Amino acid sequence: MGKKQLILVPSAKMDRNKKEDRYEDKLIRLGAKARENLGLLDEKTVELWPTTSVNDRINRSKTLKIFRAFSEDLKILKDKEIDIDEYLRVGFVTTKTFEYICGNGADSSKDIWISQSIDDTVIGGDPEFILVAGDGYVQYAGHINDFGSNGQLASDGPLAEIRPDPAIKAEDFVNAIRKILTTHPRTKILSPYEWMATCCWLGKGLAWENHERNTWPVGGHIHVGTPIKVAEKCKSAIFQNAYYVVLCKILDELLGIPLMKLDNKDECRARRIQYGQYGSYRTDSGRLEYRTLSGMWMAHPKLALITFGVAKAIIDSFFSILEAKDFDLKYLIAGKDPVNTNFFDPRFTGWKDIGIANDMGATKSSSEMVAILNQYKITYSKAYASELHKIFKKLPAYKQYAEHLDTLVELVSLPYSQIKKIDRDMKHTWVANADFIL
Repeated sequence: MGKKQLILVPSAKMDRNKKEDRYEDKLIRLGAKARENLGLLDEKTVELWPTTSVNDRINRSKTLKIFRAFSEDLKILKDKEIDIDEYLRVGFVTTKTFEYICGNGADSSKDIWISQSIDDTVIGGDPEFILVAGDGYVQYAGHINDFGSNGQLASDGPLAEIRPDPAIKAEDFVNAIRKILTTHPRTKILSPYEWMATCCWLGKGLAWENHERNTWPVGGHIHVGTPIKVAEKCKSAIFQNAYYVVLCKILDELLGIPLMKLDNKDECRARRIQYGQYGSYRTDSGRLEYRTLSGMWMAHPKLALITFGVAKAIIDSFFSILEAKDFDLKYLIAGKDPVNTNFFDPRFTGWKDIGIANDMGATKSSSEMVAILNQYKITYSKAYASELHKIFKKLPAYKQYAEHLDTLVELVSLPYSQIKKIDRDMKHTWVANADFIL
């Protein structure tokens, strides 16, 4: 079915129904013709969310069981003589559910998506960058007067950090970054400095009074929204732990390793002594914060678009495959105990046994992953690029994100002499629109 637009109607009959076996707030009632029109004749549950904004998508989505509409509600609808197209898109819910999903928008009842599958996963991030003074020293961002640590452009200790609103489309997220870097009032405060995207800046700077520091690791973290169907499964601690671990591993192998080609080897090793090692993630407000990537993807908006386009392809494919397997825990853990098994331990060799990792082509052993990501022991050969491309082409979301996936393979195939030509100065690339190497 994919997603379709629904007209949501509060039902007084549902509000009054107090049967012990009918918790109406968890139901959506649809007429037979509406179920047929919406492609829901064989479905038991659907997800609803408002179209108004990404934040509403995150905070107002709800999964509901499908039940038959009350004849009383259908009669009221027919008496209103509404257009047949609208009649075939009406779903009934309790007033409580209606208010939760719709909020207070005047036309919100018609601004609703309905889908029986996971759709429109949300992505975000809080990338960092280095501020470099005219003398070549790093300027500690937290010491700049009036810069502050709160807001969409602020300091995170020594680094500057961007905090755009999350988005559904990679293009929208990248545009949100560009808007911050070109219009935010605090950019004037940062005008005396160079804005450098990097993996780990190896240069002196004042970390705090009378102390010098030479290594500045930079993060390009990606936030992955948890679809409501997955969030419900995550009420089980075992499922939640397995979901985070396995998705992180797949991102490490299919995104983290290819993008490491952009990181200077010395910088990469220096950063991963402190941050971004294999399996680097944490959870925040029920979402996955993927922390392996450096801040190098911030070097150019096209590079950021490639990064988030590929991330979306991997994430959407992961959820699509997982849902097709009915969120089977065994498909995520292959009978292992995810609470007491350290999947990221170099001694763990069982990734080929993890169903979804195997189906997505992310089966390198943990010892291989440690050697590659933590120690930069990899050769980006034509054979590696070709194999990566084969894996990408098998992803369910490949057709939708082919442009970004193919471009990442092309980027990985470039010689290091070309990679070194990437301009890291974000004033040139994000503000002045300098060209990218591709």
